[in-house]
Amino acid sequence: MTLPLPHLTQTLSFDSDTETDQFLDTHKIATYIQPPTPPQTGPWKSIKPLPVVPLEERIWDCKKAHGSCVAGMQKYRVVDLKGQVD
Repeated sequence: MTLPLPHLTQTLSFDSDTETDQFLDTHKIATYIQPPTPPQTGPWKSIKPLPVVPLEERIWDCKKAHGSCVAGMQKYRVVDLKGQVD
């Protein structure tokens, strides 16, 4: 499952895609899929580095980020001990 970064920005109510990307990066869940590249012509493969994808075109990979999301949520786990009596 994937989500475009602008959709995630709108859903999480961030002001910009940059803020959303920083949030995802801070929590180590900024995993994006590589957009399709044009087909190679000829027998040689290009050795040029992949171009940087602009934020508004990035697509967040939910499946790859799932494990890190679960691990991150453990930090915010709340246990209510107020109601227990020894």
